[in-house]
Amino acid sequence: MRISIVMMLLVVTPSFAQTTLFNGKHIDAPIGLTVGYVSKDWRTNIKGNVIHENLWGEENKRMHGLQLGFNYQPCFNFGLGAHTGVFYEYYYSVSKTIEDYGFDDFGEHSLYIPLHVMYRFPIAKKISFSVYGGAGINWAISGKYSDAEHRVVGALHAVSLLMDSATGDTYNPVVDILRDATSPPHDNENRYLHYGGGDWPKRFNLQWEVGGAFRYNKLQLGFTYSFGATNHSFYPGYLTRQDKINVFLSYVMDFE
Repeated sequence: MRISIVMMLLVVTPSFAQTTLFNGKHIDAPIGLTVGYVSKDWRTNIKGNVIHENLWGEENKRMHGLQLGFNYQPCFNFGLGAHTGVFYEYYYSVSKTIEDYGFDDFGEHSLYIPLHVMYRFPIAKKISFSVYGGAGINWAISGKYSDAEHRVVGALHAVSLLMDSATGDTYNPVVDILRDATSPPHDNENRYLHYGGGDWPKRFNLQWEVGGAFRYNKLQLGFTYSFGATNHSFYPGYLTRQDKINVFLSYVMDFE
């Protein structure tokens, strides 16, 4: 069965070469501006029991975020090419797990660089399908816990100060109440994620990745799944990997 599939590809691919990509008629457009959805969790296998969790320690829940950046995917001879780029990712999550410590939401800024080998199947001049695989690098810039309710009250505090300034009042009891309410119940040091310390994930994450993309004219829709390679050591004696899902839409352009 596998041999027959390989033989079919060998027969079909040259016919594509005569009409589309390999004689230069297919639109290459290697540069793309990309917006995407990203989602990640941490996976630990403890004696056959696989645990998936987020940074709150909640099982079977993921961190969700937004991805922005550009990709570069030149295509060389016989459909082979590369798929890389530079992307900014922002993850945001809300939880009541540690609200007793004064935190109920989390935000993280991260950079992502894919390093993939690509194979493109041209279907027509403006239509193609590509598959790719290789490595991916994530570098967490910073992560911080905060208190959503604290920020709302803080905004009301600012509004009250503006009202006080506008009316010329020298005393406003609402301002005093809000000032007390917005006093942080925790120190700033504990707000920030201490990467690599204790049970926290490492700042650097290497992952093995596979994916594919469908392109029509200058729009490309793609999907990438990442299998973590870095051990984040959540639990002593066991491996913890960070896995990621990425769905993206790109507007592709050519140098010409």
